[in-house]
This record gives sequence, structure tokens and C-alpha cells, in this order.
Amino acid sequence: MTRPRTDQSDEHLIAACVAGEGDAWSELVHRYARLVASIPARSGLSPDLRDEVFQSVWTIAVKHLGSLRDHRSLPAWLIRTTQRETWRIGREAKRARDIAHQEPLAWADPEEADLLENRQRMRDALERLDNRCRDLLLVLFREDQPDYDRIAESLGMPRGSIGPTRGRCLDKLRTIYTRTDVTRA
Repeated sequence: MTRPRTDQSDEHLIAACVAGEGDAWSELVHRYARLVASIPARSGLSPDLRDEVFQSVWTIAVKHLGSLRDHRSLPAWLIRTTQRETWRIGREAKRARDIAHQEPLAWADPEEADLLENRQRMRDALERLDNRCRDLLLVLFREDQPDYDRIAESLGMPRGSIGPTRGRCLDKLRTIYTRTDVTRA
């Protein structure tokens, strides 16, 4: 492999990468490796998880680099993608640790075990909702008397759309929850 040439613009590198030129990929990764690696490192992920984030970001880049509209936005796109992958991989690792440390339910009351399972299914369904629906439902159901004006302001949505949006979000949640039940059976 040749030594990366740092004189090419991102636009030329992206075009060469999309055309399948291996040297261009090497140069692009070399150019932005420190940027991509710094984000999971600052988040406190273990070295193994940092490597997983790094590999995942470049795998995503291979798939989506050709659809990048403005080549000047590559650094910002890499930052957003790396932040999302850091969050996703960190969350999955935490969930795996939590499951590994969970006590078995074999000794538990069957009704309590069902309740715990249903709660977990609901948490899983909420996580699968888009951010807007999840945020709205969580705010609405955490408060006994939700203040729609305050909710509208905090979520950046018109007050009059909270009710209809809540209905659509509940329908989505119900669908996801039901599908989760079917896939577990």
C-alpha cells in the first residue's frame, strides 16, 4: 500500500472512494482516523468497544459515502455518525452487562415474573420508537397532570398537535409491543 497523499480534497477523495479506489479509502481513513477515534475514547468506552465503533463508522461510510450531498460536510457527517455509533454500541454493551448480572426469575412469583417481562417488553418497544414519539410519551406519562404548554415548548411542537401526535405514537407503540410479543413466542 502506498503512503497516503494528503494533497487531495475531500471531494476528490470521495469520488475516488466511490469509484472503488483502495488508495483513496486508505487516505480518507488516515485523514479522519483521529477524529473518528477521539469520540468513543472521550465517551469512556473500553478499547474493544472503541475499535467496534471505529469499524462500524467506516462500514457505514462505505455504504453511504456516495449519497453524501455536500462533500464539505464529511467531517460533520463523520462526527454525527461516530456519536450515534458510540451511543448505540455503548447502550448495547450496557444492556448485555445488565442481562449478564440479572438474577434468574425461576424463584420469583409467576405473576411478578410476567409483570417484569411485560415491563421489559414495554421498555424495548419504547426504545424502538422514533425519538419524537418516545420523548412525547415519556413526558406525558411521567406527569399526573401534564402541562401541554410546557410540553409543547420543551419538545418544540405546537400545543394543538400534542393530542393527535400522542394518539399516533401510542398506535406505533402498540404495534411494536404486539410484534415484540409475537417474535418472542
